[in-house]
Amino acid sequence: MKQSVYILWCLAILLTSCERRPLEDISNTHYIRIYIDENIKNVTTGFYNEDYSRPDYESPYVLRLTLSDPHTGEVKTERYLRDMRHDANGTYYEGYIIAAPGEYTMMAYNFDTRVTRIDNPNNHRSAKAYTNNIPSHIKTKLFSRINQKASESNNEEEKIVFDPDHLFVASCGDLIIAHTDYVDTLKTRDGKFFRASSIVKSYYLQIRIKGMQYVSSAVSLLTGMSGSAWLFNREADNKDNATIYFEMIPGETPSTGLSKASDQEEVILYTTFNTFGKLPDVSSSLDITFDFMTIYGMPYSESIDITDVFETEAAKEHQWLLIDRVIEIPEPPPTQGGGGLSPSVGKFDEIHTEIII
Repeated sequence: MKQSVYILWCLAILLTSCERRPLEDISNTHYIRIYIDENIKNVTTGFYNEDYSRPDYESPYVLRLTLSDPHTGEVKTERYLRDMRHDANGTYYEGYIIAAPGEYTMMAYNFDTRVTRIDNPNNHRSAKAYTNNIPSHIKTKLFSRINQKASESNNEEEKIVFDPDHLFVASCGDLIIAHTDYVDTLKTRDGKFFRASSIVKSYYLQIRIKGMQYVSSAVSLLTGMSGSAWLFNREADNKDNATIYFEMIPGETPSTGLSKASDQEEVILYTTFNTFGKLPDVSSSLDITFDFMTIYGMPYSESIDITDVFETEAAKEHQWLLIDRVIEIPEPPPTQGGGGLSPSVGKFDEIHTEIII
């Protein structure tokens, strides 16, 4: 009898303390779809030479979607979109976000970049993309920057950064969300799905080299670039003066197309680098410095003003920087005892380094 009473008492507690609820409340739930523009010059299309090495590209893994207060910029709600699909309009990411009725600013960007970092991610007004400075163990190996004096104009040390990887950004201001008892779809003002495109540009660059057979590695430093960009308006920070560091690749000889340089005078040295954009100040020159390390252990460096190259038709239409110049690498010094070098060069070894976050 006591056992039956105890069971009934437990059932009464369970029935009075539990409440039936739906698994998901669909009110104020909104579907969103974001296409990304993967037609990127010199990365997925518009190559200067189809046979040359090109940057690796993979579609983003995840997008971070935020809805923010349009006045303060503070993020009110967010969601990560991992569901990637394809249709006739391209690659898109979709998902659902819960947001109360009101006015918002929408922003979305890929959350899987390896080099590009985001500062102030929880406020759309101040969110900014940037890359880290190169570490000291790389900077100390740059022959052109060893014992370099601080800039006489601003008395500040040169800011040398890695070039960014592509950051796809979609944004929309004045997004009005009404109360609904069903799942509606968020779209642009003209009734279309949102579209994200990269705020980073990729430039193909090449120059001719004599004596490439004496080179073991080559890197470049390009001044007059912006070191960061604002996410919402997709514009480079014109006050962030930076120098971009990137590596070079030996290509073919202009006359025969051969990749070996042992018996040829000139070889194409090329690369594809990324940038948030060049500074708009016309009074500042764009200088590129090539730092070489030779197989006989001596460094060699040469700087060129390429401001005019950015104004060429090839640069404006195709983002090709074709430098009409030949750099001559010095021959190795003579050795004693009749010995000598039998120089030749293929592809450079890859340089792997940790990126400090």
